[in-house]
Amino acid sequence: MKALFIRIRNISPALYYCGVAHLTLFVLLIIIAQFDHRQLMGINLWIKPIKFAISIAIYCLTWPLLLQYFPFGQLKRRFARFTVFAMAFEMLAIASQAARGQMSHYNNSGIYNAILFAIMGIVIVSQTLFAIYIGIRFFKVSTSQINHALLWAIRLGILMACLFALEGGIMASRLAHTVGAPDGGPGLPLLNWSRIAGDLRIPHFIGMHALQIVPLFVIFTGIKNARPVIIFSLVYFVGVSLLFANAMMGRPLF
Repeated sequence: MKALFIRIRNISPALYYCGVAHLTLFVLLIIIAQFDHRQLMGINLWIKPIKFAISIAIYCLTWPLLLQYFPFGQLKRRFARFTVFAMAFEMLAIASQAARGQMSHYNNSGIYNAILFAIMGIVIVSQTLFAIYIGIRFFKVSTSQINHALLWAIRLGILMACLFALEGGIMASRLAHTVGAPDGGPGLPLLNWSRIAGDLRIPHFIGMHALQIVPLFVIFTGIKNARPVIIFSLVYFVGVSLLFANAMMGRPLF
């Protein structure tokens, strides 16, 4: 594990330190939640920042392992710096709103809350579009230093993750993530996915983790050919799309 972290740091110090900082914040927020028992939408108000801290940490620590195969150095550094800015801003907004006892997302109650929500959307969509561009540029990467299977896994993993990340726009347009019931109803432990209605966070979450899951499929299976990766990615895409359709119909997953 130590060797892996050293490797990530050597590839992209900016993303490494951002990831480690969010891991530290993840632990700190868990401690804070033990002393601050205020609730928002039926759960401890620090649960959302906790989830975002670990999610951002994983996101930032994943990208260097993909970018090590990306030969466009200046573009790679710009993407890393912008991603650090976007993730730090997102986390600051979410944590500060929690501290105020306010929702960070879908909150148009008051000028400050509405402006902050709008800026969060602009920043995160910009970062996602930048990531899509990186995914497209990966189609110009040769296979001289990476096998076909892993290269296709990186390409498809990035593009699928970004596609389902943009699903957040649907939730923002609805000012809610639950379909068929108000937000804040009975949910699964920790994840808080709705147990009584459709929940758009499910395909959003699972789809975004294609960034890790598709490359890990190649690493764990040891395949070298691109065809199984493309088939796996297609099955993954269809599965997450069905989860999205199920949520839009207002049906709970469990």
